[in-house]
Amino acid sequence: MRGVIFLDFDGVLAPIRRWDRYGDLDKACIQVLNEIVVGGGADVVVSSTWRYGKTVAELQEMLEAEGFTGCVLDKTPTGGPGSDRGDEIAAWLAEHTVGAYVIIDDHGDVGELRTHLVQTHPAQGLQPADAARAIALLTRPRPTSGP
Repeated sequence: MRGVIFLDFDGVLAPIRRWDRYGDLDKACIQVLNEIVVGGGADVVVSSTWRYGKTVAELQEMLEAEGFTGCVLDKTPTGGPGSDRGDEIAAWLAEHTVGAYVIIDDHGDVGELRTHLVQTHPAQGLQPADAARAIALLTRPRPTSGP
């Protein structure tokens, strides 16, 4: 079973270099994402606000245009008022069986899921050092249950 990468865009794939202007997708950050996809055997579930009003196919095309070689599997549901990204990811996880997962985001507002978080620096986005941490989370042995 493949792992899942819950992916934010702003501050991860689109570094925020000025407070008043959100950036474009950065090819170098996408190359690091490709490394994580291959090294961690994972597909992407978009948790970014960029998912609003876009289909999974549109998100896939947008990323591929900048060099993404992986698969956009899905996007997280939009939570109600007061829900945060952690709630939206938890809701997605409740509906799907996954091997392992990692959350790549520049914010730490994921509640109890923070043990799965690789937090990026918003001005730099996804860096090679982040890839090693994300792959480790995706490939770490899971505890087995039962006798």
